[in-house]
Amino acid sequence: MVDYDNGKEQTDDRGSAEDDLSYKAGYSEHSDVLKLLDQCQESDQDNREAVREANIFLDKRDGQWEPEWSNSVSNGNKPRYTFDMVNPIVDQVSSEIEQSDYSVKVSPAGGDATKEIAMTMDGLIRNIEQMSNASTVYSQAARSMVIGGMDGWRVVQKYVDDNSFDQDLAIEKIGNFVDRVWFDPSAELQDKSDSRYAFCLHPMAIDEYDSRWPEGSGESVPDDRIAEVYYDKAEVITVGEFLYLESKDRELAMMSNGQVHEVDETYEKVKDDLLAIGVTEIKRRTRKKHYVCSRYFDGKDFLETKKETVFCRIPIVPAYANFKIFENKTIYWGVVEKLLDPQRVLNYSVSREIEEGALAPRAKYWMTMSQASGHEKQLQTLNTNSDPVQFYNVDPENPGPPQQQGGAQINPGLRTISEAMRGMIGQSAGMFAANMGENPGLQSGVAINALQDRGSNGAFKYSKGMEIAIAATGKLLKDALPIIYDTKRQVRVLKEDESFDLVDLNQKIVDVETGEVEVLNDLSVGVYDVTCTAGPNFKNRQQETIEAITSLAQVDPSLMQIAGDLLLQNISTPAASQIGERKRAQMIAQGLIPQSQMTDEELQQLQAQMQQGQQAPDPNMVLAQAEQMKAQADLMKVQIDAQKVQNETMRIQLEAQNDQNEVVAQQAKTQVDVFNAQTNRIKAQVEVEKAGATIDHTNIKALGDQLDNEQQMDIMEREKADEEQRKARMALTSTVDLMRIANGGQ
Repeated sequence: MVDYDNGKEQTDDRGSAEDDLSYKAGYSEHSDVLKLLDQCQESDQDNREAVREANIFLDKRDGQWEPEWSNSVSNGNKPRYTFDMVNPIVDQVSSEIEQSDYSVKVSPAGGDATKEIAMTMDGLIRNIEQMSNASTVYSQAARSMVIGGMDGWRVVQKYVDDNSFDQDLAIEKIGNFVDRVWFDPSAELQDKSDSRYAFCLHPMAIDEYDSRWPEGSGESVPDDRIAEVYYDKAEVITVGEFLYLESKDRELAMMSNGQVHEVDETYEKVKDDLLAIGVTEIKRRTRKKHYVCSRYFDGKDFLETKKETVFCRIPIVPAYANFKIFENKTIYWGVVEKLLDPQRVLNYSVSREIEEGALAPRAKYWMTMSQASGHEKQLQTLNTNSDPVQFYNVDPENPGPPQQQGGAQINPGLRTISEAMRGMIGQSAGMFAANMGENPGLQSGVAINALQDRGSNGAFKYSKGMEIAIAATGKLLKDALPIIYDTKRQVRVLKEDESFDLVDLNQKIVDVETGEVEVLNDLSVGVYDVTCTAGPNFKNRQQETIEAITSLAQVDPSLMQIAGDLLLQNISTPAASQIGERKRAQMIAQGLIPQSQMTDEELQQLQAQMQQGQQAPDPNMVLAQAEQMKAQADLMKVQIDAQKVQNETMRIQLEAQNDQNEVVAQQAKTQVDVFNAQTNRIKAQVEVEKAGATIDHTNIKALGDQLDNEQQMDIMEREKADEEQRKARMALTSTVDLMRIANGGQ
């Protein structure tokens, strides 16, 4: 939990050592401001370049390859594939932050602070966050912080609408924080609340610049970028905003009723009124008051005069990851910086594997010309035909059938490197398979939770960075609220469950007993602390509340008597909300809800009932109703237990049915395999018979040709041909018999 203590005074008090700080007379020289900007950029240039490299690594095409490799001419034709394992890690860490609920809490710390004013400030800050869509601002900044180690946003003051003089506060995202925001190099706090000044650069279109500052030079403020990776961009002029602290003396007056007023025109006006009701001034003292001024400038001169803001410190909030001060220098980095090298090596090694596999020659059959003679046509279709037999000629000089040789020979060292880099990426990020949604070892739920907890340890520091930044935002808002809401005004106060109340601020009433004028909901009275805690979001906490109350009610059913309305309020359905209202009304009538937990409307109704002489509920009736509710709770528990038994029985039946289905599926698969084997044997027999028929046809044709061309062939030669034909048939018959024996006699 991050805690900010506002001290004993309402405004920031930096102590006597800082009361004498000189703020350079408002930084009136443009050259001095440019020099300060240059010093800020120079002191943090190395960190910013690392952040830019991390963002380019993730976002730019070919960004995950080293620039030297990409730009090398000799590597122009080499394959460069990207196997991104870093983005999923960034998504995982960012999602854990986005799924958390960062709650700003204001607490009384002294003076005339009250719990009611603190709750009002809570609701105002929560309303400002909702109206500013701060959850999206925080989420975007969190992802950038995880990637590069820094990002942030700012708090601004603006008018409620175009037709109002009332001002309000808002939280705004600063795009490209790494290039546009620069803090005082001497500031050492992680939230930079000790910065004396800061710069925020604003790129704007040329026509917008000319319209706003027609006398401006049009020269941009210099940045610190060494090189650019994107070229197709809009033409802009960069204008600088210089935010800096100034101080002035203020005189404080303590009154007899304990209130402290700043001696100004407002105090002088009400001083006589206070004296009329007996409130006198006791003593005075002088202290420093700090306030932030803003001034725009370009590369040549200032564009506007300075403007005072309602803030007492720089209203820009950075979110840092891995923040530390070393050798008087601010250091930070994100998750990507430690993964650059293993990811680049992985991309290179796997790309080389693919290249070697693609360029390696395919396996070939090696044979002599004699072995291939007469079979050239079949050999040409060796990789496409489905012939069961491949013939070749016996070559006495090269005995044996042709042999297949060659094939892809990929360097095994590349595969070893690739696997090592995959493991190194996970270890460097502190992420395990369970964190990434994998369960390769089929571990138990306890083991998975343990691995997830180990992985969450690596992500905690990023969540802590957001916690510190949001706490700083809450302090900025808390300090500015009394200045923004300094008149009588009705505002919306947002509750944690997104319901709201309308509250009247600075409403003056006269105390009947003392005759003194009191101001209700005066935000300027008292001293308050601001804390920020991170936890599950509201919807998750609703579910946890339901489960917790239900579980406790099974142990102690009487809890349903005093927590039934809370249980129904956390069920997100319209019907449950209506039932909850009825249940709460019933509990109020029974006296089961203490007055400290009642709303103003409920208290008024209760007081009206008491004034009308309504009697309190009969204790015996309350006891009887409690017994009835206990019996209902017992019945509900029995029904829940019966439902659990029924669900377990259905689960066992489903598992048995699944086992039976697997047995039937295996039997069917076996039958299909037997049928396929028989079919293949029949096909083989048919092919053999076709081959025999082809040989007979060839021999008969050869004999006819011989009779036509050699009418005078000797009878002995014809008998010799018949004998060779008979031998061929006998050899073929033997081959068929051997194949049948090999196939089991089929």
